[in-house]
Formats: sequence, structure tokens, C-alpha cells
Amino acid sequence: MPENEKKGITVKIDAELHAQVKAYVEAQGITMAEFVSKALDDELHPKMTQEVNNMGNMRTMAFQVPEELFQQIKDYLNRHNMTQKEFVIGLITTELERDMALRNEVAEEQSDLDEDEEETESEDEGINEDDDEDLDDDESEDEDLADDEESEDEDETESEDESMSLGM
Repeated sequence: MPENEKKGITVKIDAELHAQVKAYVEAQGITMAEFVSKALDDELHPKMTQEVNNMGNMRTMAFQVPEELFQQIKDYLNRHNMTQKEFVIGLITTELERDMALRNEVAEEQSDLDEDEEETESEDEGINEDDDEDLDDDESEDEDLADDEESEDEDETESEDESMSLGM
């Protein structure tokens, strides 16, 4: 629905409440339609007033903004029936919550990566242990071969010694 399109609401309310609303509207210099719109908006989109009041110790933040931006903010605040304080605290809170969610997501991903690395290292260690056993087997075989070769060398040396002694 286009933003400027208006629809009507007709309701019956207690006469005393109507008188209070009429007095309030006149005192504020607004129309009944503006009052009802603000009341409905407040009910449908509650403000952070309660949170702000419960924040405990308060600190002051002050900063300057360009005039054009300030006017846009003022218009926004009037449309949404908010104070500057509620608006800025809402922006800050939203951004901090978004940042915390992002940091948690990154930490979770890092944790998952760390777990994957640990699993990979465990698997690599298992492979290395098997390799070490294979190496041990290979080394034993090499030693056996070396022993066999030494034996053969000794046999040849003895044969040479015997033939020399026979030839002498």
C-alpha cells in the first residue's frame, strides 16, 4: 500500500475517554487523526523507553551532525513519535547486537575449523604411526639383508683365507 494512502477507522469509545482525548489533542495542537495514528504506532511499535530507564548509570554522548541530516532525523522522530535519545540508543543497541552476532558466528566457524584441524591431525598421526611401523618393518628387513650380506662376505673371506693357506 502506498505510504500516502489513508484509510479510515471508526470506533466507539467511552464518552469520558473521548473528552480526555479531545482535550489532549487541542492542548497539543494536533488533529484527532494524528493522535490516533501516534497511539496506534506506539502500540504496534513499542519504543525503548523502559529499557532506557533501566540502564543504571548513564553517560553523556554529544556530537554534531549536518543541518540537513538533523532535519531528516527530526522528521523521522516526529513520524515515529521518538526522542533523539531513544533513536540513538536504538541505533547503537541494534549495531552492537549485530556485531555480537557476527563475532559469535566467526568464533563458531573458527571453532569448527580448529576441530577439523584436530581431526585431520589425529588422522595424520594414525597414518604416521602406521608408516612408522612399516618403516620399522622395512628397517628390520634391511638389517636382515645386511646381516645376510655380511655373512656372505665372511664366508667369502674365509674361503679366500682357506685357499691362501692351501696354496702356501
